[in-house]
Amino acid sequence: MDKAKVAKAYDKYAQTVVRAAWHYSGNEQTAQDCAQEAFLRLLQQENMTDEHILPWLIRTAVNIAKDIVKSAANNMNVPLEDAAYKISDINDQQMCERAAMRAILSLDEQYRLPLYLHIAEERTLREISKMIGRNLNTTASLIRRGKKLLQKAYRKEEL
Repeated sequence: MDKAKVAKAYDKYAQTVVRAAWHYSGNEQTAQDCAQEAFLRLLQQENMTDEHILPWLIRTAVNIAKDIVKSAANNMNVPLEDAAYKISDINDQQMCERAAMRAILSLDEQYRLPLYLHIAEERTLREISKMIGRNLNTTASLIRRGKKLLQKAYRKEEL
């Protein structure tokens, strides 16, 4: 694929791809690395239509994130931000946001990305099912179950 088309896709989809990878990696830096790798792999693709670029990027970045999370080396590292965490520096809104993020991350990975794409990115069920490679009814079920589990997880975080 030519560099101009990849640059255009990067400008349009980079944040979405990073956020999708973040839902699997749980780490912003790792998610950015996964997105960058996905865009590099996009350069090597040929004959991809514009409508397939975003689903392909999300699937690729998520697969890279899954591989990183599975690796033993990644499980031994602790991000510096987590090690330097100071509760006194956090306001109420940040605490609520962190509780919500912990609730999302506590969900099984099959629910995280569909929920994120549905709630935050406001994607349709058809778009989400194409992006995650599942059929429409399965995607709808994952979102419905994920919302219920998210409510339960968030209630635990509030306690």
